[in-house]
Amino acid sequence: MDGSAESEAKIGRVREWLAGQDHTGVLLTSNANFSWITAGGRGHIPLSEERGVASVLVTQDRAVVITTNIEGGRLVDEELPECFQVAEYPWQAPEVAGRSPLEQVAADLTGSDDFVVDLPTAQAKVAGPQLSRLRTVLVEPEIDRYRELGRDAAFALESACRAVNPKESELDMAAHIAALSYERGMDPVVNLVAGDERIPRYRHPLPTALRFSHSLMAVLVARRGGLHACLTRIVCFGEPDADRKARQAACARIDARMIAASIPGRELSGVLVAGIEQYAAEGFADEWRRHHQGGTTGYAGREVFATPSSKDRLKANQAVAWNPSVTGAKSEDTVLVTETGSEVLTESGHWPLLDIEMDGDVFRRPALLVR
Repeated sequence: MDGSAESEAKIGRVREWLAGQDHTGVLLTSNANFSWITAGGRGHIPLSEERGVASVLVTQDRAVVITTNIEGGRLVDEELPECFQVAEYPWQAPEVAGRSPLEQVAADLTGSDDFVVDLPTAQAKVAGPQLSRLRTVLVEPEIDRYRELGRDAAFALESACRAVNPKESELDMAAHIAALSYERGMDPVVNLVAGDERIPRYRHPLPTALRFSHSLMAVLVARRGGLHACLTRIVCFGEPDADRKARQAACARIDARMIAASIPGRELSGVLVAGIEQYAAEGFADEWRRHHQGGTTGYAGREVFATPSSKDRLKANQAVAWNPSVTGAKSEDTVLVTETGSEVLTESGHWPLLDIEMDGDVFRRPALLVR
């Protein structure tokens, strides 16, 4: 399936959804949806914004990328499959009667104001959450791209863990991770680093100028072609004590339990409950409350977070990223859910692993790297 065939299949999904709605079309404005429907195209300029510089209008008979005259040429040359038309408007075009230039072009193309959007705009109606669910089941070309992304993300983070030296700063480590990510065409959209005492103190440690000496935790969410690969690794400079080893092993078992529970048809809440039960079995009954436990991933760091009330059911060819943590320890990888079992995508084959037996299967989870 080439890019056009993949995009046409996804356009078909959107049209099936649209057929059940009372609207003339749908306007996909988020970077996530743009990358999904264009088979990995980049619709962003700033990394930090949810809405990109290009949107995709889908009706029952057209699929049109709407953008400014700044971006049209690059998108056609470098980002878009041939199945898309392109409509440009001047970058300086004004709002008219409170309606943005983007909305004006969409209205002209549909012949109506009766279209919906994925993110709020000045006047258009916002589509329901089922629209974003269309992108969560991956097709084969996406799975192949995800496997490559996962290997590259693992290589980048693990190589940085092996290259960094004690007495460097957390910012130095973040720079190593970013450089290795960009070398492989990945955006490090989450790049967290904690050294020494900051590891047990913070679940989301933004890197600082503090220097570390005996331990380091690094978290990477790498994005390429819209897909996100999430993983965490911990390095110890010198042999870790028994408590640290025990906590990491407990996290590995909780992680394995959640991966084992991630089967098609199961509600996310059911997977979370399995994890909570394992927390209790490990002697850390309340630690799950200190941080979210992850959920489905794909075109967002987390598409849906698992909570005790989550009703979303897992499907084959969805990706999950669980991230159980016990104070001072954490386990996280990106995993593909299939009809025949789970496949860890963020695995390089060059990191120490713990073999965890769970429900009759063996799950290999990240151990501490001792340097």
